[in-house]
Amino acid sequence: MSSQHDLGRLRKRYGKFPLVEAVLADGAFAPLHGGARRGQGGRRSEVAMAIRRPSGGILLQTKAFYPPGTFRLPTGGIKEGEDVEHALLREVHEESNLDVEIERLVAVIDHTAPAGAAPFRSYMFLLREVGGTLKVNDPDERISGWDARDVLGLDQAARDLRNLDGTWRRWGRFRAVALEVLAGAIR
Repeated sequence: MSSQHDLGRLRKRYGKFPLVEAVLADGAFAPLHGGARRGQGGRRSEVAMAIRRPSGGILLQTKAFYPPGTFRLPTGGIKEGEDVEHALLREVHEESNLDVEIERLVAVIDHTAPAGAAPFRSYMFLLREVGGTLKVNDPDERISGWDARDVLGLDQAARDLRNLDGTWRRWGRFRAVALEVLAGAIR
């Protein structure tokens, strides 16, 4: 299914949403999960899950191999031929075990690099937790902690990601974009 077809279908279902272009100014796409690069294995898109807890906070996660204190939105890949919403609900189950309702499609973010690499697309959804028990169903995810954040906490998490250095620098800047777009949308 083409990305234009996806956008048209999602607009019919969710109405208007912004298409954000995020240029990764410092070159190639950021490393993911300990060195893999985005796009390996044909992965060109993901779902980003902004899960609103009953307390009102947005659920962020950290993984065992991230720099200490680093939190981000949960995300997951969209498999070849998989419907965006199916991928969203599959990933929510795998990573959080929570029952959710889709509130809205917050934005579609196209990450591009000046070198002309193919864009990488993130479909960011705002979800409302309606049940379930927070736990990881896929141990390969290596999720080691959760935190629920208000808008100021999302801003802080984005700043923390942008301030990472060394081998985490590009990854942090890439992952900060979704938090910044989300914080702006729910202000």
